[in-house]
Amino acid sequence: MSYLNPVRLHFAGKFQADPSTVNNTTQYYDNATFKELYAQNGGAWNPEGSGAWRFVDCRVTRVCYADGSSTTDRAFDPVVGLRIADSNKRVAGKLVDLDPQQQMCSEIWSLIVRLTDGTLDSFAGPFETAAFYDLWQRAMERGNPRQQPLSAVYQSIIAPLAWGDTSGSRFLTELREAATDGMLSIKFNVDGYDRDSTLPTFTLGRIVGSIGPAYEDEPHQFVLGRHLGGTELHMNYMPCVVDTRARRLIADFGNAIATHKPGGTLMNIGDMTIGYIDANNNNRYMPLGAVSYREPGWYESTAGVQSFPLNEAAIAAVASNVMAVAINGQPFVQENPGGVHVRADQFVYRLSPGDTAEVQLYATQYGVLQDGAPITVVFDPSQLQGSTTSQPPVAVPDILTGFDPAKPILAKKGRAVLTLKAGNPDNPRIYVDGQVYGVRPIPQSIASNPTGSWINPSAFVSLLVWDEYAPKELTWYGQMQPIFTQYGNLYPLMDKIIDLRSYEAVAANKDILSFVFSLPESDPNSMPVTRDLSPAKRAAILKWLKNPVEGTPPPPMTTESVEAVALPETVPDMPKRNELFVMKSGIGEEE
Repeated sequence: MSYLNPVRLHFAGKFQADPSTVNNTTQYYDNATFKELYAQNGGAWNPEGSGAWRFVDCRVTRVCYADGSSTTDRAFDPVVGLRIADSNKRVAGKLVDLDPQQQMCSEIWSLIVRLTDGTLDSFAGPFETAAFYDLWQRAMERGNPRQQPLSAVYQSIIAPLAWGDTSGSRFLTELREAATDGMLSIKFNVDGYDRDSTLPTFTLGRIVGSIGPAYEDEPHQFVLGRHLGGTELHMNYMPCVVDTRARRLIADFGNAIATHKPGGTLMNIGDMTIGYIDANNNNRYMPLGAVSYREPGWYESTAGVQSFPLNEAAIAAVASNVMAVAINGQPFVQENPGGVHVRADQFVYRLSPGDTAEVQLYATQYGVLQDGAPITVVFDPSQLQGSTTSQPPVAVPDILTGFDPAKPILAKKGRAVLTLKAGNPDNPRIYVDGQVYGVRPIPQSIASNPTGSWINPSAFVSLLVWDEYAPKELTWYGQMQPIFTQYGNLYPLMDKIIDLRSYEAVAANKDILSFVFSLPESDPNSMPVTRDLSPAKRAAILKWLKNPVEGTPPPPMTTESVEAVALPETVPDMPKRNELFVMKSGIGEEE
């Protein structure tokens, strides 16, 4: 049941995300026109971002015990008030986009998570790389136009764990006993992000989160439970679990309730309850408990997670009925008809030609793994970004294989593996490497009869497939200069260290560059920090750095040659979305 376990802690504070934003615009990848376009468009809102992602003054606000009780009093449990922090021994984790045309699944790489008093750690471990999901326009009033109205969640595991002394805390004793597989589950909501460089809160946002035990047989990046959604303006998608052993319903409203302003208080949208729709009683809504979201400090104290006791009759009823959240007695968001749900665990992949992605899918019905569940898989580019930042008109190459939309995949005991094999895109975007794809698994019952169903925009798989790269010779002017120049253009912070556009500077620093390019992607000092380069290009760079041959400079650019590489006056739209996948509007703006 992941972090939605009776034994869990909640925390609240700030986070910092410091991305370099020049690479948000595909046209800036064109070395030939970069300077002119950058000056013409006014640049980017955080051009010298370091890519860092870190916790800022995050504190434990509540601990919850196995018997359903909890406390916010440090005198009762010393864990209350401790810090949730990142590493104190190495640089911060990194925020990483997949592609300029898929910025809606930014991943956190190389993060360490610690529970600490500032001197001693109660536990610590690496955060398994994960992307945000369930993105939506949460703030109804934008206020400062540079403040982000969007909200999203991250969920992953912390493993392997290193435990400190846990004997002085009832909570830590119970958490350690519950974490039998040596892992913890962590989930946090991020909103209220500030992009106004004139304010001291620039690059900071609000964060609340939860940590509980994790288990090997669970997905790492989403809850294997009940999933509620719909198209309501003031509520978003949300999970909950029915713990039959503890006889409790534990629901996460943390990213599901709108706010007035970015990072502000939750909107009062009426009397909220959670319950089920009784199919044996004329589909009457049956409440199980009231949601306390209007209580002062509730969001920070609980991270939006609330537990509800269940009797045996309620447990039996929810086992075969659709769960729902109601406002003033009327269902507002609910499970899909039949309680069906399909989700991929890892949903962001980077592939070279010939690589395969083994995508683990989970199919559930009423929160239980469904044996033999049919899963339809389709291409779906609707959540990718195109239009004003598209490349010159090209067809998206059909080079991903491994599924047939006409033939569903059958989940064995609720699990299935979708194997996607990548071909060579053959450079369709000219100056952006490879091509990005969206692939969506959905329950067959929804694909064949979408009436009354909802589809979560985040519930799809994003794949970046790089181009083949195997030059016969390696010289600066022949092969390396375009790569290094593009990286120098997109990440201006590097100018303070090395001028990557200069052969002399790169050659003079070949040893340190060889070292950082050789680091694994899991290292926070890995270069490039945004994992933009394909393995083939990285290998070519390392080979060239051993013998940095300069080669012959190209002839100087003329007026005619500059015009020949200029962008067209019009750019194409991305392919139209399938009518089946009509998503909520207003959440896909490019930042």
